Amino acid sequence: MKNISPFNLDQCSLSNELWPDFINKIGLIKANLAVRQSLDLQRMQGSTSTLPVLILETCGTALVNSEAVKTFIGFSYLEQGMVLIFSSKLNSIQLLRDN
Repeated sequence: MKNISPFNLDQCSLSNELWPDFINKIGLIKANLAVRQSLDLQRMQGSTSTLPVLILETCGTALVNSEAVKTFIGFSYLEQGMVLIFSSKLNSIQLLRDN
């Protein structure tokens, strides 16, 4: 896997509103399904050095280098089951932990 990220994390703002807004827009069941699909991508094609990304505008998924996320957000450790939510429209991100 290449170490290239299509997401310019350093240009994104951190948000706590992406997930609730996403649920309000498409509903809880569909939002949870989108997160599950991101986690499935991580299980199928990811590694310990990747983190799944849910792209809100398209409900698409991607993998991003977890070190880039750790550096930008400031977490020293990212757990399994975490998903980075990304909004290209708002240019913001939110880290979501699946329970």
